[in-house]
Amino acid sequence: MKQSSKAVAYPGLPLVFAEGFKDYKLRISGHSHASLAVTDIHGMAKTETSADLVGGGVEFRLDGEVPQDQRGSAAYTVIREMLALATDETGVRVSSENHNVLTGSSDSGAAALVTVMDDVLELGLPAARMVELARDVSETAYRSIVGGLSQCLVDEKGGMVVSQLKKPAYFSGVNVYAVPFPDIKRFSADDLHKRVVNHKYYPYRTNETENRLRSLQRLLDEDDLDGVMSIMESEARTVHRMFEEMGMAVIKPQMKAVTDLVEEMRESRIRAWWNVAGGSAVYVFTLKDSAREVTRELKAKGYRYRHYKVAEGAMPIA
Repeated sequence: MKQSSKAVAYPGLPLVFAEGFKDYKLRISGHSHASLAVTDIHGMAKTETSADLVGGGVEFRLDGEVPQDQRGSAAYTVIREMLALATDETGVRVSSENHNVLTGSSDSGAAALVTVMDDVLELGLPAARMVELARDVSETAYRSIVGGLSQCLVDEKGGMVVSQLKKPAYFSGVNVYAVPFPDIKRFSADDLHKRVVNHKYYPYRTNETENRLRSLQRLLDEDDLDGVMSIMESEARTVHRMFEEMGMAVIKPQMKAVTDLVEEMRESRIRAWWNVAGGSAVYVFTLKDSAREVTRELKAKGYRYRHYKVAEGAMPIA
């Protein structure tokens, strides 16, 4: 075992959404889904987590505080479970810090946690086991563990198979603008997940997402990035309509103005698409040959944005 370690992971962003639970207690998603890991172009939107072995006990802090919520309790459970896998008895002090993360911090936090614990304890766990452990904290942590574009296939019994569909380099021709709205209060992800399963359309989502995942694979095989981006926006539109109809509108008027602008760009033959996860940020995707026009349109409307990119998976850094 090492004396200390540090790991980094990048937040997740849905492409084929994972709204709802099949089993909330076990954090099993209601259906299959696909996701991106993302960060700003300098790699500064991230979670960094350090672990130091100590004589005994477990200490965990998130952004300097001892978390009191369900995810915090789950983090303690994961730490203790991984300690039980070590050959020698030991304690650990874990500190996790989010830096510039707009949305998806539970994914990057869970991914960085299992990565740093695996490294400091020198467990050498396979990726599938890491995903299983991290899922106790966030059901979509796989996207931050794997990186690039990844998918999680969920069967009828709740079994999950995770795989990477494309490495980050595949998206080198894609520009992403993250437009934050920090003054807009967000709903908790768990509240969104638990309520949306009562929507009248939700029973149809399993078939819909499976069809979209098949289409996604075909478009990737054909290197059709326009088609991939269109699936992403269609998914965002579908899921956010369901949230709104359940009384939990994530896309507030200020955010909708950005999505409307993106759709107006496309009507003008500018290749641009939008995405919104569960938080208060709009992500605008474009291909590099349209980046100048998208930049001009966003600036003309006075929107502040951060340049983003598709990110690597979680990794030890010290």
